Amino acid sequence: MSFGLFYNPGMAVLYATLFPALAILIMSRPRSVYRIFAWCALCLILGIARSALSQPDTTLPDHIGSYANSDIMVSGAILAEPDVRVKDQRLTVGSLMIDGRETKGRLLATVGLTQSFQYGNELSLSCFLERPEPFDSFAYDRYLARFGIYGVCRRASVRITGDNGGNVVVKTLLIAKEVFLDTANSMLSEPHASFLSALLIGARRGIPDDIVEAFNRTGTTHIVAISGSNITIIAALIINVINLAGTPRRYAFWLVTSGIGLFVIFTGATASVVRAGVMACVVLIARQLGRPSRATNVIVLAATLMAMVNPMILIYDAGFQLSFLATLGLVYINPLMDHLLSRAPNPFGIRDMFGTTLSAMVTTTPLILYQFGRLSLIAPIANMLVLPFIPIIMAFGFGMVLIALVFPVLGPLLAWPTWLLLESVLRIIELLAAAPFASIEFGSFHWVLLVALYAVIGCVFWWGRRTIKKTQYDAQTI
Repeated sequence: MSFGLFYNPGMAVLYATLFPALAILIMSRPRSVYRIFAWCALCLILGIARSALSQPDTTLPDHIGSYANSDIMVSGAILAEPDVRVKDQRLTVGSLMIDGRETKGRLLATVGLTQSFQYGNELSLSCFLERPEPFDSFAYDRYLARFGIYGVCRRASVRITGDNGGNVVVKTLLIAKEVFLDTANSMLSEPHASFLSALLIGARRGIPDDIVEAFNRTGTTHIVAISGSNITIIAALIINVINLAGTPRRYAFWLVTSGIGLFVIFTGATASVVRAGVMACVVLIARQLGRPSRATNVIVLAATLMAMVNPMILIYDAGFQLSFLATLGLVYINPLMDHLLSRAPNPFGIRDMFGTTLSAMVTTTPLILYQFGRLSLIAPIANMLVLPFIPIIMAFGFGMVLIALVFPVLGPLLAWPTWLLLESVLRIIELLAAAPFASIEFGSFHWVLLVALYAVIGCVFWWGRRTIKKTQYDAQTI
């Protein structure tokens, strides 16, 4: 057993803080200020320790490292859904065999679009092996290492040798996903098919770069990322099917939570969809136990569980960060927006939609500026014009694909209205993105400004909440 950690100065400070915090927790009274500070200190210590334990070793495993910067022949299996892009596709290859020897770690192979690959395919590939290197202040090597990827294969030549790798459940779900995508592609032309696939199951592959840039300029990229609204729709569909089938209530909970879990895997288990899935399952568990659920507790628990599993998402996963910040905006800022806009007219729910959009923007804009150096000035208008179409498109899209799978002749009946709705949204986004004032490029954005902006938002929130409570109290007194 190694005692090196005990002699590390940083760990010594943690241990020196840990024991007093535990002593205060044991000895202090409930609801004591000291007890609160002790809990905060304990959580901070455990968080630092978990983060330290999760730091990836970016050194290539020995047998892979000996082939770095050289041409290699390797066999392995695809252990993640292929990342298909406009110009190439990237395969995460594991269960590696080099020179007949089993090798730990995974490789990221870049291949052309002439071949089609699936999760679980066994491969024989020849490529030039490189070490992942940081670029533009982004620790790309650490980002890949958290997935167990220690080498990058450029211009790989690949041959499929079998199809027995991977997990059977995941493979089945991804095959179903491919059938879903193929059906959508057969019903619609591009880029409408790719846009619909992104809306329904988060598959953004195939969307042209100019349309992606239009989404970025108009601040509408979030509509092609699976989030809480998609999970809500899936949960509602499962509940309706359960009710129609007359399933006993005691089984309904397990069916709904299992359905949400399968949908999370089906869509690729990105940070935003995992966050939404965890929050939905926590709320369902609370209802199953007959306990009330508070939005704050659910958000904190979901974030804690995800960070415990993989602390690196706190630093390297912008989707995780933006997803939680947007949710915080909807929970805390939206009530203030509703109060400020309470006297404004609300035809067709425009006021409510405007307030919701601004609430999410308030909490996400500072991080967007820091991560991407861009501010979309036209985002509120773009979201107000586009968001009303999204639930209708999703309903028509799901209906079109499901009907086409069961009754292929009837599928085209829903294809035309679906295409028309998709075309309307794309034209609105492209028109708004063409405006010269659509977005502003900031370039670098210092982290001090990021902290300052969130401090201002916190102060404004505190003042606004206090003002609303005072106004409500005065109204009741009068």
